[in-house]
Amino acid sequence: MDFRAPVFLLLSATVATAQTSLVLPGSHAGQEGTGSTNVPFGRSSAVRVQSLYDPLLFSGPCNITAIAFRLDGGATTLAKQIDCEIHLMTAAVSLVNMSQDFAQNRGSDDTVVLPRQVLALPAQSTAATPNPFLPPIAFAQPFAYDPALGPLLVEVVVFAQPPAPYTLDTTFTCDSPEVAFGPPGCPQPGGTPIRVENATTQVIWGRPWLARVLDAPPGRLTVLALGTQETGTWNGWTLPQDLGMLGAPGCFLSIDVVGTFFQTAATDGTATFAFFIPNNPATLGATLRYQAGALSPNANALGLVTSQAKKVDVCGWEPVGRVWAAGLTTTAGSREIGVAPVVQVSLQ
Repeated sequence: MDFRAPVFLLLSATVATAQTSLVLPGSHAGQEGTGSTNVPFGRSSAVRVQSLYDPLLFSGPCNITAIAFRLDGGATTLAKQIDCEIHLMTAAVSLVNMSQDFAQNRGSDDTVVLPRQVLALPAQSTAATPNPFLPPIAFAQPFAYDPALGPLLVEVVVFAQPPAPYTLDTTFTCDSPEVAFGPPGCPQPGGTPIRVENATTQVIWGRPWLARVLDAPPGRLTVLALGTQETGTWNGWTLPQDLGMLGAPGCFLSIDVVGTFFQTAATDGTATFAFFIPNNPATLGATLRYQAGALSPNANALGLVTSQAKKVDVCGWEPVGRVWAAGLTTTAGSREIGVAPVVQVSLQ
């Protein structure tokens, strides 16, 4: 008897039914969001919500078989029954082009993965921060998703629900701490080195970013340099490079210079440089490196002083968004980029 065929079939079945899970967004797998929402399960009326999750959150095509939500950190809840259905689809628009109009966001592969039913949401009596994910809601029909075709859109339609809370965790509002690196700024007449600082608390894609030079000689030309490296070699120099060979001993270039911007320092020695972070979720997590310099004729033979270099990360928005509205008759809702329930999807 040939046992190879049954063994092969058994292995194939094991592979076919193997399940993995993915937290969306992945940054929140072990981190509590700073937001919470009573949409869609914590209200007292019908509600529609579309949540978009950018393709960047996925490694490749997958079959999605279930979804799990989690309560807001520190929250407990009683069980609740919801008359609802859930759709999954590939969004017809990118995240940044998400529309307030529900119909414009829906893709042609709109699939009812959970037909309308009374869904029993479980109680949770023990709180944690973050809370564990609730038991997965298994889909009646898996959804085949290919991130190359667009964002994942999860549409939850609640037809009716009793007036009881059920508060879910949502993504967080970030901040962008500044980190200094490289040697300190070199002295100028009077002994105070010039400085540079990030002047934007939350460095977010699609939003302005301000960098500020401080303690520069009033009325003198200042320069803000942007770079991508803080170590290694650049143009034959080893970073950080002492500029002593140019006549400025103790002054260092700590970044590769990929862009320079100039302003005259104000009477208080400041100069502010305004930029705009591209409106693209792919810039999330990008590191901005910057260093200041200023003309200071009496400081050294080169007549130039430099600051210590700094860096800051683009911290948000998370590559998610949602549109929601109370009731089911309206065709448009409130649009929020960077806000969506933290979910865990089961993949096959």
